[in-house]
Amino acid sequence: MTSDQPEFGQGPFSGPPPEQTQAAQTQPAQTQPAQTQPAQTQPAQTQYGQQAQYGSAPAYGQPQNGQAMPYTRTARGTNALAITALCCGIGQIILGPLAGIPAVITGFMSLGQIARTGEDGRGMAIAGLVLGIIGLLLTALFIILFVVAWNHVTSSQVMPAG
Repeated sequence: MTSDQPEFGQGPFSGPPPEQTQAAQTQPAQTQPAQTQPAQTQPAQTQYGQQAQYGSAPAYGQPQNGQAMPYTRTARGTNALAITALCCGIGQIILGPLAGIPAVITGFMSLGQIARTGEDGRGMAIAGLVLGIIGLLLTALFIILFVVAWNHVTSSQVMPAG
């Protein structure tokens, strides 16, 4: 072998010979002078699928080492009564006034809650309220027209003369 070529495994990118690596690992650690500040413990860093060596790994989805959570919810929640008002307002197509009355009630209640808490859903509450009112007005109009038609039919019958 020529002297200008390194041996196998002894190139510029290879580490120290295995004998030196093993010797460095078996030597006792040298003591360092005591620090005046108390030592701060840091959680063991783990990667996916590995367990921490000391202590337990942080819970899934928890920030590690002071990092911010990447998927935090910043939006406000939608008011549940606003969703209910909208569903009842739409549902009165099938159920009539049985769903229109709850649409109006929950629409007013949700608007009050939204004003106090700042939740989302104001548009849904207004839509449910408007649909409930329109449905109740159409139901009342239908009942009035039915009564007028019924009176007209019954009053136009001829009574036999006796």
